[in-house]
Amino acid sequence: MTMSKYPIVYFGVFYALLFPSVFGFVPSPTNVSIVCHNFVNILYWNYSSPTEQTKFSVLVNPYESASQTVDTSQTYLDISSYSRNADDDYLVFVTAHDGQEKSENVSIRFTYSKGYFDRNKHKYKCSLDFPAVNTSVHKDVIEVFFQHPFMLHKQDLLNEEFTYTVTHDEQIISYSCFEDEELCTAEIHFNQSIAGQCVELKLEGMIAGIPSYTYRNVCVPQQTPETDKTGIIAALLGGGAIVLFIIIGFVWLLWRKWSKIPQMSQGLWCSISRESHTMLVSQSEPTDICPVTSQALPSSQTEEESKTVSTLDDTVVDLREVSEEDKDGGDSEGFVRSSDYDSPKFLQEMGPGDFTEGNGP
Repeated sequence: MTMSKYPIVYFGVFYALLFPSVFGFVPSPTNVSIVCHNFVNILYWNYSSPTEQTKFSVLVNPYESASQTVDTSQTYLDISSYSRNADDDYLVFVTAHDGQEKSENVSIRFTYSKGYFDRNKHKYKCSLDFPAVNTSVHKDVIEVFFQHPFMLHKQDLLNEEFTYTVTHDEQIISYSCFEDEELCTAEIHFNQSIAGQCVELKLEGMIAGIPSYTYRNVCVPQQTPETDKTGIIAALLGGGAIVLFIIIGFVWLLWRKWSKIPQMSQGLWCSISRESHTMLVSQSEPTDICPVTSQALPSSQTEEESKTVSTLDDTVVDLREVSEEDKDGGDSEGFVRSSDYDSPKFLQEMGPGDFTEGNGP
C-alpha cells in the first residue's frame, strides 16, 4: 500500500533530526501503545520527567480522511471518536511540550481493516470479542449458537460474511454465517465416553480481516438410559383387557343365575290375593284387585305350579259359596254340598264386569 499521504510527516521527523535546536531538549514520550478492541481505541504512553508545564499533543492522522490534533496533560487518551471509521488505517503521533519547547514525536500505527493489514508495518492489529456463545447438549451433540458481529456493533465494516471455526478434541470444524441470519450455529459431535465430564471448545472468528476468539467450557451430563416404554404400554393394555374380560364374565354369570330364578306368574299372585281378601273381608261382592282372564301359563312354569293354581281357584269358589249360603240363612250346623254334576250351571260374577261359569243348586 502506498504511503503518499505521509511524506510531510516523515519530512518533519527528518528535519527535527537535522535541527535538534528547534525542538530543544524536551524528552520524548516512551512506550507508546494502543489498545483497540471492539472499536474502543485508547492510546497510552510514558513520560520520564514531567513538569508543571508539560503537555502532550496527539495527532491522529487517518489514511482516508482529515487529521485531528488533541492536547492533554494525561499520559493516555481515548481516541475512539477520532478513529470511528473501522475501514481506515491510522497513524498516531505523540509529542511532549514544555512551554515553548517540544520533543520529538513518537508514532504508532493501528487498523481494524484487513485491507491495511501488513505484519511488517502494522504494530497493532485491532480485534473484536467473539460474540457471546450459548450452548445446549442433546444426546451426543453440543449445539452452539450466537449472534453475527454486525448485530452487536452496527459497523458497516462488519456487514459481510463471518467465518468461524470450532476446535474440539484436536478436530477443527469450519462454519460461516451472514448478518441477515437470525443466529450463527455449530454442531459438535462427541463420544459417549465423555458423558459426565466437561470439555473445552475453542471458537475463532474472522470478519473484515478482524480476528476474534473465545473459549467455552461445556459440561456433558451423564446420560441416563432410556427405558423402553413399549413393553410398559403393552403390559398395561394387556392387564386392562384381562380385567375387562373378568368383569364382563362376572356380569354374564350373574345374569345367567338371575334368569334361572322362577318368576311368580300373574295368575298365581292374583289367586293368592283373592283368597286372602275373601278370608279377611266377608262381603257379597268383594272388589277384585286383579282381572280374571284366561291366560296361558308361561313355558317356564312347572307342573306343580299349575296344580297349585287350580287348587287355589277351587278353594276360592268353595269359600264364596259358603259365604252366600250364610247370607241366605242356611243350616248353622253345617251344609251339604250337592254334586257338581247334579247342579245346574250358571254364570257367577267375580267382580264388576268379570264372570265365570260355576254349578249351583
